[in-house]
Amino acid sequence: MASLDRLQHIFYENGLPPVVEINLEKIYQSPFCVTKYFEIFRNVRNLSALNISGGVTDPQHVLAYIISGKEITVLNELVEVEQEYLQYFADTVFKRYPAITTVNFNCIKSNILNLQYPWRRWRTSQDIAIKLSQHFEAYHAQLGKQTQKHIRYYINRLQREFNDFTFNVAATHETDPVIISRIIEMNRLRMKAKNINSGFDNAFEARIIEFCRQYGLVSTISINGKIVAGAICYEVGDQAYLEAISHDPDFNKYNAGQVCLYLTVKHMIESGKDTFHMLWGENEYKYRFLGVKQELYFISIYRSYSSKLLSIPRVAKHVCSYIFKQLDYLTKKYIFNRFWKR
Repeated sequence: MASLDRLQHIFYENGLPPVVEINLEKIYQSPFCVTKYFEIFRNVRNLSALNISGGVTDPQHVLAYIISGKEITVLNELVEVEQEYLQYFADTVFKRYPAITTVNFNCIKSNILNLQYPWRRWRTSQDIAIKLSQHFEAYHAQLGKQTQKHIRYYINRLQREFNDFTFNVAATHETDPVIISRIIEMNRLRMKAKNINSGFDNAFEARIIEFCRQYGLVSTISINGKIVAGAICYEVGDQAYLEAISHDPDFNKYNAGQVCLYLTVKHMIESGKDTFHMLWGENEYKYRFLGVKQELYFISIYRSYSSKLLSIPRVAKHVCSYIFKQLDYLTKKYIFNRFWKR
């Protein structure tokens, strides 16, 4: 644990030097912490950031942020920020910006015991990730016996029934927008069949295509020249992240999506990746493939107790919205789909 009085910092406002952009990627190895992500998905340019170091050359944290009214929102997501750095960040920005009353962190991993300011924390999502073995055989051996049996059966069946069954991987500038669109379209078809609205609209699809040119890894299964399953992933350092996985409904009986995921994990291991993050959504298959859940939190730190009290209506609105979304999803998944269509 770092001592707060030994920490040092530098503010960068309205634009980051190239070395700071590199450090953002190097420290966190998360697609949600690179400037290209902020530009494409958040439409944020001319970033501001606080560079925190422990008196050494290399920074401990580079926390990018935006200011809106009386609030600062940190943009780094899906990363761990230790309690002492949360405290230090709040101390530093409250001092620099006297009008700021609230500091927000979204989707971060953090175990807070106490802060010197009023604060609030609630679960907002989860990251379900596979800690990858160094050798694929070791990973395969850890899978459940039924999973091993089923995967072997479906791969053999695909190879037996289709002579041109192929698995392919393309990365960054080699990714094909047409293939990405095909994977997203299959996802939409799957969600429609479940009476669930797909989160991949045309604007989001365009952003994914653009981001994949920098950090993308797209894996596909093709039969007779037609893509029947695919996964859209991002790679940053030795970390990999799953954006979407889907398969053609005509190939349900071959479990093509699970076969694609299995072969994608195999590729990740053989390419030396440390962790494969399957992100949010507690789908059963993620645990079957050895995913382990880590909670992600929204954290607000307030300058004063009066600031915390004034935030209650906004927090209540956020919590109610989250509950309603979860109820809608669960109703469609466990009631409508299982009973209504019978």
